[in-house]
This record gives sequence, C-alpha cells and structure tokens, in this order.
Amino acid sequence: MRIFILALLLSTFSYGQEMSIVHFNYEWNSGRTYKGLDRLKGIKVQYAYVEQQSDAIRKSIKSVPTIVIYKDGKPIEVIEGGLKMKIDMTIDELKALIDKHKKRKQT
Repeated sequence: MRIFILALLLSTFSYGQEMSIVHFNYEWNSGRTYKGLDRLKGIKVQYAYVEQQSDAIRKSIKSVPTIVIYKDGKPIEVIEGGLKMKIDMTIDELKALIDKHKKRKQT
C-alpha cells in the first residue's frame, strides 16, 4: 500500500500523531523500498514518492530511500539509503531507535 502525500498533508498528519514514520523513495527505486515497516506497532507509517512532493521536500531528500521519524510533528531521526540506495538498518534496530524516542517522553 502506497500513500501519496503532499507536504501540507504530511505536516498535518505528522503533527497529529505522537510518533510517525514517512518512507521517502523515488518511483524508479521502488524495488529497494524498506521492507517490514508494517510490523512496527504503535507508530503510523506512510509511504511517499519524492517526485510527487513539494519543492521543499524534494530538495531536502538527499538520498533514497529515506526514512524520517517524527515525534509530535517534528523530525527527530533521518535514516538515508546512501550510495547503495538501500537502508542497511534492520527492522529490530529501527524499532529500538523508535522505542528510545518513545521512552524520552515518559521520563
């Protein structure tokens, strides 16, 4: 399932959630979409193609795929694919990163 969003929708959606993830990629690189995000619990996940975003978002994405983790509407982590155009972080490492940020609010 892919959800195509505009920058305004992205910021509105992310602001309304405690924690959310947006997975950015280009259509031509969709074969390297990060797998397993749907297994994350307690966090809303969205997928977006860079070429369908505003100029500001397109200019901010330097590498694909890129995963941006938002907390209370603000980006708190950016994970980029780098030269291999894929994210090497495991789903368990990503979950641990999310859990670390969830705990910060509780303390």
